[in-house]
Amino acid sequence: MEIRQGQESEMALIFLFGCCVFPLFFFALHWALHRTRALGMDQLRAIYVAAKLVSSIQAIMASTAGYIIFSSCQHVIDDQ
Repeated sequence: MEIRQGQESEMALIFLFGCCVFPLFFFALHWALHRTRALGMDQLRAIYVAAKLVSSIQAIMASTAGYIIFSSCQHVIDDQ
């Protein structure tokens, strides 16, 4: 499989984007869940819920990407 220079830099940018966005999303959720008085969550429970939410979002995104790849290929094993 041959990767062009543009694809390589695009994949690196997507990787860096994911490395920045998901931890920031986790910390923002943790902060919001811990600070919201109506929920009454202690810090440990807020961390647990924030981690589950971020993990669920990543799973949905991975499943969607897999579905798009699967539906766009005629033969998944042989296509590139």
